[in-house]
Amino acid sequence: FFYNPFHAIGITLLFASTLFLHMHGSAVLSEAKRNISDQNIHVFWRNILGYSIGEIGIHRVAFWTGAASVLFSNLCIFLSGTFVKDWNAFWGFWDKMPIWNGIGQGALVAGLSLLGVGLVLGRGRETPGPIDLHDEEYRDGLEGTIAKPPGHVGWMQRLLGEGQVGPIYVGLWGVISFITFFASAFIILVDYGRQVGWNPIIYLREFWNLAIYPPPTEYGLRWDVPWDKGGAWLAATFFLHISVLTWWARLYTRAKATGVGTQLAWGFASALSLYFVIYLFHPLALGNWSAAPGHGFRAILDWTNYVSIHWGNFYYNPFHMLSIFFLLGSTLLLAMHGATIVATSKWKSEMEFTEMMAEGPGTQRAQLFWRWVMGWNANSYNIHIWAWWFAAFTAITGAIGL
Repeated sequence: FFYNPFHAIGITLLFASTLFLHMHGSAVLSEAKRNISDQNIHVFWRNILGYSIGEIGIHRVAFWTGAASVLFSNLCIFLSGTFVKDWNAFWGFWDKMPIWNGIGQGALVAGLSLLGVGLVLGRGRETPGPIDLHDEEYRDGLEGTIAKPPGHVGWMQRLLGEGQVGPIYVGLWGVISFITFFASAFIILVDYGRQVGWNPIIYLREFWNLAIYPPPTEYGLRWDVPWDKGGAWLAATFFLHISVLTWWARLYTRAKATGVGTQLAWGFASALSLYFVIYLFHPLALGNWSAAPGHGFRAILDWTNYVSIHWGNFYYNPFHMLSIFFLLGSTLLLAMHGATIVATSKWKSEMEFTEMMAEGPGTQRAQLFWRWVMGWNANSYNIHIWAWWFAAFTAITGAIGL
């Protein structure tokens, strides 16, 4: 069932819903009860991601993501046994696609070559003028990008509202995080190539099955492992550990620099608790690296299935039950909150920081609606407290269960 593509998409959307809920809850709480403006939040997100989605945009995405999570979850259940009897055999069509035969391979290589040529020729030929390094470094002060105006993308504004694009702030922690992440990805992708004898066609065809695995059980927790026996996994995972830790440092320092609260950094720390339990603490407790998942699409799915079977049906684990409860609860909260704000947006209910100070007609209508529906309503502040903790407990209870 883990090979069911609709299950994979549904789970991805559920986790995306939890991520969006945590990001939005953190954003609102980081400004609440502080003497800052909405612009501080916009600057923070532009510094971190290069894009700030805006007040109405995040609620539209919340509504769409929550609805899509339910749709794909329904599809994955409905199709199993009715139209598809064996999801493992279902993927046999991939190897039979005509692009993998002789003519198809030629067309594929030609298409990729044309794409590469197009990207090269499509680059602008304008020669940039000389750069004054002193001016670049000092004209906006130590924080660099804070004083620079954001950009706007027309189609994104029509779809998501008044979002702001760039500039992004990298900084020392960002440089370390990006370099180590790409080092980890480079090790993984190059080792994939070694496994298929550097054949680009086989590489593309088998990409979903390729993986680098941790050292076998007999190596225990040793680091002196041959590259093809788990050494590549140890190196890639080491760089990945550094990347996520320095990303946390980047979130924390950017929050301090822009004057907002550090709720997002501590929310990310809750996600890191699950990550490090899976890749570090659980293998250390068991005494061998083989307890961790490999790096690859199928490797992750196989590890998930293995954990469920090996430990006496993981679904009976009460902490796993709690984690799933908070995961589904986060999606429900996200969809409810996003739909509520979108439905009352003509009264500007998406301006949540203003609504906390003095509730407007949109918020009042929303609260009345929920009192009619379930006899109780949250307000503009405590709904985001619920959001933050539901998302945090998804990872924390999962980490305890493992």
